[in-house]
Amino acid sequence: MLVMIKSAPDTTDGALGLTLAKESGADLVLLQNGVYFAQKERLGTVPGAVYVLDDDKRLRGLKDSEMDDRVKTIDYDKLTDMITSGKKVTGMF
Repeated sequence: MLVMIKSAPDTTDGALGLTLAKESGADLVLLQNGVYFAQKERLGTVPGAVYVLDDDKRLRGLKDSEMDDRVKTIDYDKLTDMITSGKKVTGMF
């Protein structure tokens, strides 16, 4: 399963998406203001893979040195591949 979060960490939707990813063991994609979850010590224990959209990360001025070591940077093409690969995609929080 793939959970996508576009809301910032200080929002109810962002927290809900992160909780869903943790409880279901889903992979997590962070985009728009959700990229702030990729900063060190914001993710907690996420069992699945964590991806951040490169363009959104750069637009918000986040540097690789600020990112959690588990986070992998992806582009729009990779995101499209992930969404269409047959995995279940659960909402965008």
